[in-house]
Amino acid sequence: MDLEEAKEFKDRCSQCAAVSWGLTDEGKYYCTSCHNVTERSREVINTGAIPNTKIQAINRGLKRKRKLEKGWDWYVCEGFQHILYQQAKALQTLGVGPELKNEVLHNFWKRYLQKSKQAYCKNPVYTSRRKTTVLEDNPSHSDWDSEPELLSDLSCPSFVESGAESQPDVHTQKPFPIIKASQSETASVCSGSLDGVEYSLRKEKGIVKMTVPRTLAFCYLSLLWQRETITLADLLRFVEEEHIPYINAFQHFPEEMKLYGRDKGIFAIESWPNYEDIYKKVIEVATVLDLPRFPDITEDCYLHPNILCMKYLMEVNLPDEMHDLTCHVVKVTGMGEVDFLTFDPIAKKAKAVKYDVQAVAVIVVVLKLLFLLDDNLEWSLSNIAEKYNEKNEEDKPWFDFRKWYQVMKKAVDEKKQKWEEARAKYLWKSEKPLYHSAIDRSVVYKRREMVVSLQKQFSTLVGSTPTVEKQSPSSFQFSWTEEGGDRPCFHGHSLQGVLKQKGQSLMTKNSLYWLSTQKFCKRIKTSLLHEEVSLIEKRLFKAKYSTTKKKSSRSRKARKC
Repeated sequence: MDLEEAKEFKDRCSQCAAVSWGLTDEGKYYCTSCHNVTERSREVINTGAIPNTKIQAINRGLKRKRKLEKGWDWYVCEGFQHILYQQAKALQTLGVGPELKNEVLHNFWKRYLQKSKQAYCKNPVYTSRRKTTVLEDNPSHSDWDSEPELLSDLSCPSFVESGAESQPDVHTQKPFPIIKASQSETASVCSGSLDGVEYSLRKEKGIVKMTVPRTLAFCYLSLLWQRETITLADLLRFVEEEHIPYINAFQHFPEEMKLYGRDKGIFAIESWPNYEDIYKKVIEVATVLDLPRFPDITEDCYLHPNILCMKYLMEVNLPDEMHDLTCHVVKVTGMGEVDFLTFDPIAKKAKAVKYDVQAVAVIVVVLKLLFLLDDNLEWSLSNIAEKYNEKNEEDKPWFDFRKWYQVMKKAVDEKKQKWEEARAKYLWKSEKPLYHSAIDRSVVYKRREMVVSLQKQFSTLVGSTPTVEKQSPSSFQFSWTEEGGDRPCFHGHSLQGVLKQKGQSLMTKNSLYWLSTQKFCKRIKTSLLHEEVSLIEKRLFKAKYSTTKKKSSRSRKARKC
């Protein structure tokens, strides 16, 4: 825009009647007071090439449009940062404190970028073939001893919100260094990101490549550091219920972040997260980042087995009196100690406790102490409790294992059926279509428009289906009513039918215990009880794989040996 060259245009503005003109990039006159753009273009006299010939200014609108279609120059790590930002935002809506996003998760991500040498270092490694010049950089030490303020640094840059609303400040520290590269160097045909091809081919030892499942590992590590009331099982359930972005999380990217080609294999997920897989990734990420010992898990913490056992006893509709027994098992096995529960990645054998699985395993051990669970004693005790409840209807009812089993089986089967139907109806294709190259973009979008139009036509023929409102997330999956309803509540039932008074303490009428090693014993030691809890933990979430005949024959030979 040149105000001096626009002085020759003396016409008045049609809107504000002012005579104050400027020139746009296309060579058109616009009013500087009301910003009204006219259709008249500036005439340029070029006497060098063609003398005495008037040439109109070239319209550069098409070139600008091509630049918009190309989108921003972005890296793969920026895409994962945007996914982490959306997941942290979702966790905040679920009741997690804002410090998880602004302090803990951001600093974990910052440390990963520093360890992988993608940012926050002197020489960020983006590609060996592309020459880049770092204009801004934030060198930082990699030793935790030299920077103890890393996990509590309030001055660290928080996640930057992408889009038109977020305007970067000049004086604010940026989470990524500014890279200056020419247009020819940044041109990428095989991917929308600048380093998509190289990132998919990169295989370096000691460097953990970021993936979409590892974003959940980062989220869980942040939740564990903050000691929030969300277990790993709850986190994965919220993901399946679409309260946390995971499947097709790339459709939350800004429109300027073009994603195609190799980016599809990096950001597109076609399977639900697995508990064991995310658990292993949590330990792997914490070990690679060289994180310090996490905050202690004390008795007043939600992740302590005493509190989690109380929560799961309410969830599975068991009597409240069982909580004293679960606390006793936790005490004698030493599973409630701080050193056992606290996660320490720096230790020689870094092992995170499966807090939710451990609590369920303790409840199973208590049920075996009370009812043996040998498919015989629990039913005979149920007959005794049923006869007592029929004769003494006004007294506090005894816990009937058979009745509880029937109620729970019906509730679990209904929940499982709804879960399977929801998985079968899930639409894996995203609203934002993916294409292999920029050439296929128009074809993919035309197919998408055709599918949408066909869906609208079929919906009008079938009729308007009632929209099911998305239920608010809850840590409890079952709700129990008082006695007499469809789902009777067993919380207030008594355990007198399975306990007997011996001195000042209560003992179980069942004198045996059935170990998972197919043995029955009268006295179970503390060490055996600890091993039993650990064995039940493994069996609760043990993955079942189909084996071939060769593998089965090898296992038989090994057993014989």
